[in-house]
Amino acid sequence: MTEKKHFFVTVDTQDIREMSIPDSGIEYEIIASQSEIEEIEDLFREKNKNAKDAVKFLAKPFDEWGADDEREAYDNHLMEIYRKIYNLGTEETKEKINELRIFD
Repeated sequence: MTEKKHFFVTVDTQDIREMSIPDSGIEYEIIASQSEIEEIEDLFREKNKNAKDAVKFLAKPFDEWGADDEREAYDNHLMEIYRKIYNLGTEETKEKINELRIFD
């Protein structure tokens, strides 16, 4: 069986650490294996790729073709990140994410 450990994830800075750092943003405590941590890191990378693709449309303010698709892909990856954190999260983490009301 794969060993699971406690980690602290900060979504806005995309940090995943084994130790909590107070005042480093909103942290979500999860219990995860190394492969599950790698899945979250992959989701962060995909979200960043979609963010960069969406920024390309800022240079063309009246050419929205494709922009909505990029924004939607970004949002979908962000939702996947929160879903993954929720599923791996402690009860406190689940409460914090439920308070965001993003799964309603």
